Amino acid sequence: MVDVAALLAQYPKRAAQFAPAGAFRQLADPDPAVRLLGAKWLAKQAHGVVSNFTEYWLKDPAMVDRLLPLLDDPDPAVVEELVGAVEVMADPRYGNADRRVIPRALRLLGSDQPNTRVRAAMLLTHFGDESLADPLLALFADPDKRVRAVVVHELPAEKWSAAAQERGRLAALDRLRDRAAEVRYAAAYLLVSVGRREDVETLRTGLKDVKGHNARTSYRDYLGLPAKRFRVKA
Repeated sequence: MVDVAALLAQYPKRAAQFAPAGAFRQLADPDPAVRLLGAKWLAKQAHGVVSNFTEYWLKDPAMVDRLLPLLDDPDPAVVEELVGAVEVMADPRYGNADRRVIPRALRLLGSDQPNTRVRAAMLLTHFGDESLADPLLALFADPDKRVRAVVVHELPAEKWSAAAQERGRLAALDRLRDRAAEVRYAAAYLLVSVGRREDVETLRTGLKDVKGHNARTSYRDYLGLPAKRFRVKA
């Protein structure tokens, strides 16, 4: 276990370099361009290579306290970066999933910025909450293919009740007919956890242009199908 206080005291310059205090000062600035700099810094640190100098504050519940009101920033670009940072903090690696962010994340699902919708949806998937099934499944029909692919791939349906899992399964089967190959691939991945043997023909058809023997084999093996029944030409 790393003694964070001792580490920060031993390397004060490096500690200051990675401390979020400067970013929060920028986020308090009336100029949206300056606030964006602070938001981008937080998002960069959250999504970057985590070290002992950043991990401690990514896990700190007080960070969520400070970021919650900032998710209401009037500049959509600032919000896009901040919700990305909050999403990383809510990841099980950091255990900083505060349910108070759920209402704001739900509101951001209606953003006209695809990246914001993706990050808000990812944030919601960390809770594994069946009550969030409706808004997440609605994104299976998002006009942006990246949003569809990410949400389909990350849907935590395996944590839901049997009835809710069935809704996820049917939605995944529908996405196997998606015009975007990456969405079909994501749907097949979801069927790894909620699919049935009877889904194989739809699955096979939807994966016709998915590249990679290992990917096809993993889906075939999960569904308990003989190899000869799931040969798909690349």
